[in-house]
Amino acid sequence: MILATIALAGCGAGDEPERAAGPAIPKGDYGPVRPGSGERARPVAPPRKAPSAAVSSALIGGTVGVVGVEGAVGVRPATLDVSADATLEDLRWQRWDARGAEGAGTLSVRDCDPTCASGGRDQRPATVRLSAPRLCGRSAYFDRARVEPDGADAPASYVRAPC
Repeated sequence: MILATIALAGCGAGDEPERAAGPAIPKGDYGPVRPGSGERARPVAPPRKAPSAAVSSALIGGTVGVVGVEGAVGVRPATLDVSADATLEDLRWQRWDARGAEGAGTLSVRDCDPTCASGGRDQRPATVRLSAPRLCGRSAYFDRARVEPDGADAPASYVRAPC
């Protein structure tokens, strides 16, 4: 019996490489293996919410509209959701025409301290520039937004035309 134990214990010694101490990292999908090439696909447009009668009339009349991240359609809106955690409030528009729009208001960004669920909101003055009108069906919508908060980095804006 002792001989069998010694024989089995010695089997395969030196066949397996030594592993570093510590937990093994699980295999996962951490991005592409190779860099992509060519054009990036357009982001998925937000679901459109039905615009008010006044906004519908303005769009039919040729005024360029904007669609917030949550899908609300507007023309010179007082509030515009520009990302999942950032909203421009109390907007005052200095310019709104077929080439672009410029406005100023208060950027309200979710403060995730200590967590996003229990944190508050940071607010600061900001400007917004809408550009790149795009025809979607019979109406045109701004396809880009640039948000510039005073004294802070701009959050990414996901305002896009609905087509």
